[in-house]
Amino acid sequence: MLHRLSSPGAIGRHKALISLGSATLLALLWLYWFVLRDLPPAADVVEFQPAASGQLLARDGELLFRLFEEEDRLPVTLASLPRHLIDAVLAIEDQDFYSHWGFSPAGMARALRNNFTGSRSLEGGSTITQQLVKNRVLGSEKTIPRKLKELILAMGVERLASKDEILEMYLNQVAFGGVAYGVEAAARSYFDKPASALTLNESAFLAGLLRAPSTYSPFVGTQTAHLGRKRVVLQRMLDEGWISQHLHDQARDEPLVFSPTRTAIRAPHFALYVRQLLIDRYGENRVHTEGLRVRTSLDWPLQQEVQRQVTGTVNRLFRYWVGNGAALVTRPLTGEILSMVGSADFYDKEAEGEVNIALALRQPGSSIKPLTYAMSLQGGKTPVTLLSDTPIELEIPEEGNYAPRNIDYEFRGDVTLRQALAASRNIPAVNELVLIGVRNYIEKAQTLGIDTWQDQNDFRFALTLGSGEVRMLDMMHMYSTFPNLGYAVAPDPILSIEDRYGNVIYERECVTAADGCVEDQDFDPGVAFLVNDILSDNEARSATFGPGSDLEVGNHSVAVKTGTTDELRDNWTIGYTSDRLVAVWIGNNDNSPMRFIHSGTLGASTIWNAIMQHLLESQLPHRFPIPEDIVSEEVCLPAGTLGCATCAETRYEYFVRGSAPDTRCQ
Repeated sequence: MLHRLSSPGAIGRHKALISLGSATLLALLWLYWFVLRDLPPAADVVEFQPAASGQLLARDGELLFRLFEEEDRLPVTLASLPRHLIDAVLAIEDQDFYSHWGFSPAGMARALRNNFTGSRSLEGGSTITQQLVKNRVLGSEKTIPRKLKELILAMGVERLASKDEILEMYLNQVAFGGVAYGVEAAARSYFDKPASALTLNESAFLAGLLRAPSTYSPFVGTQTAHLGRKRVVLQRMLDEGWISQHLHDQARDEPLVFSPTRTAIRAPHFALYVRQLLIDRYGENRVHTEGLRVRTSLDWPLQQEVQRQVTGTVNRLFRYWVGNGAALVTRPLTGEILSMVGSADFYDKEAEGEVNIALALRQPGSSIKPLTYAMSLQGGKTPVTLLSDTPIELEIPEEGNYAPRNIDYEFRGDVTLRQALAASRNIPAVNELVLIGVRNYIEKAQTLGIDTWQDQNDFRFALTLGSGEVRMLDMMHMYSTFPNLGYAVAPDPILSIEDRYGNVIYERECVTAADGCVEDQDFDPGVAFLVNDILSDNEARSATFGPGSDLEVGNHSVAVKTGTTDELRDNWTIGYTSDRLVAVWIGNNDNSPMRFIHSGTLGASTIWNAIMQHLLESQLPHRFPIPEDIVSEEVCLPAGTLGCATCAETRYEYFVRGSAPDTRCQ
């Protein structure tokens, strides 16, 4: 035995066995150390959740804006995609997908052959499962250990997930160029449509991008390379028998029409405003990566009409030194923001169009006066209470005297409260604020949403004439008190929010309730109605604005108030019906004055009238509902007593029950 082992042949074989065993051991050690030691489990690939873009939607589901940081990805289900899109991807990326176990020896051999023989397209040989593994957990490092990890994990993924699940994950993960990841984001980026609506022609183009988006994108690479690549995809589909010759020829010659704005944002001021609200509520990471689906209150067709009116009117008023305009439309009972136009042109950088005037601080002028008179009415005055419209001079400590003037520089003696508010007389409003008290006035305004008057010592009696800066959005909050008959409702643009799985994580249920979103009562219903009635009194306002002004809206009863600041720096019109509230502003971002703008006939009122006409089109004549605590009495003017046979002028006036006069004229 010893003799045999010590023979040269036996020793050689023994050394070979030892060498083979050592090589095997080294290979196993290498495999463990470089491949298996830090190999993630296949479940990590299947369970991995890539960042998903959030979506801001109009109330009807129209996509307004996608929320993402670096990767725009909108997950979709495989069942929602057209068959020709799926076939196009399989034809060019993995023809054997439904028959292999995660990797395809035939595909790898075919890729090697085509690459070395100079075939018409560069190919990688990785299956869709391998690409999914690479994109989700391994990265794109080109080494032998990484490739082995990819093969092992691909086979593991095939055991854990079905083919359809793997394909769906891939189509939601893969890059299509730029920030577009996943087929849904790509469809919207290149063609401004959902992936479910892609044609065969468009599907072949997108499938062709997958191998090298920077090469085949019409916006980055050679601008005609994508056409040849599309034809390769179509030929593959034809070779596999997945499309007919007729469909192939038709799609091959059909031109591609790309979306003119690949990063489209609809209603930009509104969309960016809502995005910030979401970030404040949920944090930036969740908003941009967790695929929140946010349905807003925006009425997209109305938004387009309001933008058209603002932009068109501002352009026409250019010769009056008007550089910008803004508008808001809400539903006062719920606070739903139906339209937000923050400037005449968001994309006009020279005019600072990206600044959202609906959120900016501006002086409101006389548009703040309804708050003053509502407090006076709440305090016991009536529409026929006589107020003084005569010169006054108020002494303000350490500041000197304050002598307010009316806009027409005239004085009318005693006027009724109705006349003072409807005709926007300044001196009666200042007198009322003196009686109310500036501190009380500010505190009431704060309960109604105006939170910009923080330091009460900064304000004096001109506050009732609009000297304190406000935001248009806060004015909508305050004004909602009147059509809501005493209840203020804050504007809120969000109806519901779903997570990426379709679970509702927030829903504003009050928008469908009969009483809306009202909570605390700020004024008696009768007081709010009296403000509505006075602000919709065309006859009473004609003393200042004349008959037939833009403040009249056909045969509808519409309440409206204007406001113009010193030197025509701001011009406002805010008006409402029972269920729609519209605010409009025109001016200049740099606070420079306009010229020859006249409230009621030229300026914000022109835009306001057009919007209100649009809202009331084809509707029955609007009238404000009369609360139970309102009574009507015939009164003698100007005394404000009950009417009598010898009275020269009488009219029927509304009163809160218990406040009507109890004596007759003499």
